[in-house]
Amino acid sequence: MNTIKRETKSNFLSLYFKDSLQMGSIHTLFENSMNVQFPFGLLHIGQIGMPLSPFGCLISTQLYRRLHEQCRPGDLVRFKQGKLYFYTQKDIIDIDFRMFEEVDLSVPELDLGSVDLEKTVFYQVFKEAMFSLSIETGLPLNDAIKDGLKSLAEPDEGNKSLADEDMMRMLIGRGIGLTPSGDDILIGYTFARMLFQEAAGWKEKVAAALKEKKTTAISEGYFKALLKGYVNENFLCLAQLVTEKDREKIGDTIQSLKRFGHTSGTDTLYGFALGLQYVQKKER
Repeated sequence: MNTIKRETKSNFLSLYFKDSLQMGSIHTLFENSMNVQFPFGLLHIGQIGMPLSPFGCLISTQLYRRLHEQCRPGDLVRFKQGKLYFYTQKDIIDIDFRMFEEVDLSVPELDLGSVDLEKTVFYQVFKEAMFSLSIETGLPLNDAIKDGLKSLAEPDEGNKSLADEDMMRMLIGRGIGLTPSGDDILIGYTFARMLFQEAAGWKEKVAAALKEKKTTAISEGYFKALLKGYVNENFLCLAQLVTEKDREKIGDTIQSLKRFGHTSGTDTLYGFALGLQYVQKKER
């Protein structure tokens, strides 16, 4: 996985930073990253070397440390003519967004042609990893949730023990943390179906469920970006491994992604594996 070593921004942001003036404020402030709330949603600001968020940018550690020391939640942030202005108690700090390199984080639509997904090394490695992912997930798995997750992998309505809409409502916002485990599973699953062009109608169901069931603002940011077709930079690398024949390379990537967040990486991978099962069964 290539680590970004320059100031960058997701191309998803270009959909929203079109207006010459937007007003926002510091939403959350962490040791290594922060979020700014704008009318369109969150802007995530991380440091160079971190995975690029679909709704984010990466700045130098030196600049981030300055922001971290001076900014407080609620501080005013203004976007004007391509620049971000942070109004802190001590100073006004500006970041020239126009100088950032834009990174394409859009989800590709893969066409395997005559290739059988089930016979790929990629699918086999995920199939073998399914059990460990299921027991390492941060989501407490009672019988109802277990049955519902199995239903997600079934394209045949007759084999489902729980309707998709009911399972979505069960997952959204379920769990603890900035991105609850249920959200991460649903995001990974949706990403897999989008990747293999099997998300027709599904994305609309997710969007409808998100209107009914509330979750964290950060999870909402990830859902909004994904439903528009954008995903986290580190998970995008999975798309490049679908035809990879090096089993060790795929396994190493999975292990690396599992270390993302507390259980977010594992939860997202678990959902992705369920999505792969759905696509494989749909093919068959």
